[in-house]
Parts: sequence; C-alpha cells; structure tokens
Amino acid sequence: MPANIKALKARIRSVDSTMHITKAMELVASSKIKKATARMEESRFYRRVMEEAFADLAKTDSPYSKTTDSDAPRLYIAIAGDRGLAGGYNNNVFKQVKAAYREGDMVLPIGRRAVEYFRHHGAVLYSEDYTSSEKLTSADCAAIGRSVTSAFDEGTIGAVYLVYTEFVNMLTQEARTKQLLPLVPDEGEGEETHTAGTVYEPDAETVLNALIPEYVGGITYCLAAMSFASELAARRQAMDTATKNASDMIDDLNLRYNRARQGAITQEITEIVAGASE
Repeated sequence: MPANIKALKARIRSVDSTMHITKAMELVASSKIKKATARMEESRFYRRVMEEAFADLAKTDSPYSKTTDSDAPRLYIAIAGDRGLAGGYNNNVFKQVKAAYREGDMVLPIGRRAVEYFRHHGAVLYSEDYTSSEKLTSADCAAIGRSVTSAFDEGTIGAVYLVYTEFVNMLTQEARTKQLLPLVPDEGEGEETHTAGTVYEPDAETVLNALIPEYVGGITYCLAAMSFASELAARRQAMDTATKNASDMIDDLNLRYNRARQGAITQEITEIVAGASE
C-alpha cells in the first residue's frame, strides 16, 4: 500500500476517534445543562429582590454606598470554568479582568482554569481556595461574602467587582462585570419593585448594612449558577461544531482516500498489462 494511502487511512482513524470524544463531551454537557439552567432560574427571583433592596441602600449615607478615592486595591471575583473546550467562555472572562486590572489590584478566582490563569500571569490572588466553579456551594459563597465585606470595612480593598458570564440564551453567552461594592443605585425610576412598601426595623439602613455579607455572597452564588449554565451551553455548542467539522473532514479524507486507492489500483493494472505485452 502506497505511503500516501496509509497516511490518509491513519488520519481518518485519528479524526474519527476525536469525533467520538467531542460527541461524548457534547452529550455530557447536554445531560448537565437542564439541571444547571433550573438552578439558574431558581436563583433569578432571589437575585432580583436582593438587587432591588440594596439599590435602595445605595441612595442612603451608608458606608457601603460611598465611593472612596483611596488607593486601596480593587478586588475582582472572577468566575471561570474547571476545564476548557468551551469556546471563548474562559478567555472572555479573563479579558474582562485584564482590561480593568491595574497594578496592585487583587483577584479572587473561582474555577480551576481561573486559578491557574491568574496564578500563571502573576496577579495578586486574594484566595486560591475555590478551585471548582461547578462544585461551588452556597456556604462557599457565604464565606466569600463575609471575607470580602470584612476586607472592605477595614479598607484593605476599595471596591469589589464580580466578573461572570451572562446566560442570554443557549447560543449566546456574554462576559460581564458587576460592581458589588460600593453599592450602585438603581437607575430605573417609577417601576414597581418587589421591595416596595417593605418596612424595616429599626430602619432600612441599619438592617441592610447588617445584611451586606449576605448580599455579596448571595449575588456571587446566583451569578456563579448562571456562569456554570453558560459554560455548559458554550461547551455543548463548541463540541457540536467540532463534531460537525470532524464529520466533514472525514468525508473529505474518505474521498481523497478512495481516489488515491483507485489511482493505485489503476496504476497496478496498467503496469501488469504493460508487462504482459512485452
């Protein structure tokens, strides 16, 4: 068998093997995405109520609503995946942080890829404890909320941003940055909210100030759930595209293989006929 035909045959086997892997990864992502999107949807209402309540606090003289001009570093909570092969999911988060990061700022990476990336690039890490975004629990996020709020109170950090991936739909996911501290007032006016008419004792500022750690941890949990659903959707889409590309490549290689094999057979017949006529 000519070397070219052998190479084509080996290439076909290699691509076919890869196609089986990408198809399996697509199926795994598909099997997980229903549960992940359900968890994301369950957290939406909680997130909305929390954001509305603390947007009201941002309009007060709360210490959590005052922007400081200090040189205290900013903290970026960056949520990425535990593995790759999800299109631009991880890199888009890293780009968001990189675009805003300045010397002295800190990063709290969530997810193995985030920990590895920011450690490799020499960022100042606030913590390396959260190496799995998939297994991140509400207790983990509560601990993050308490730690980050305490650091903000002490002036160790001057602002807190959460970099996550917004789940637009199954085909579209966008990396975004949300400011957690200082609080940002809600720009919407005249809209009825879930917190309208809420009575706080002794007053709204006292109650909401005490709940800041729960707010930071709760929003982190909600957006981590959304990010994980986005990761699965991105991976499923990427693996579906890879599987289709592999299938097209195999078709092309099979065509080239058959042509090469036909050419080799034709050449052998020609040589036999030529030899017999001598």
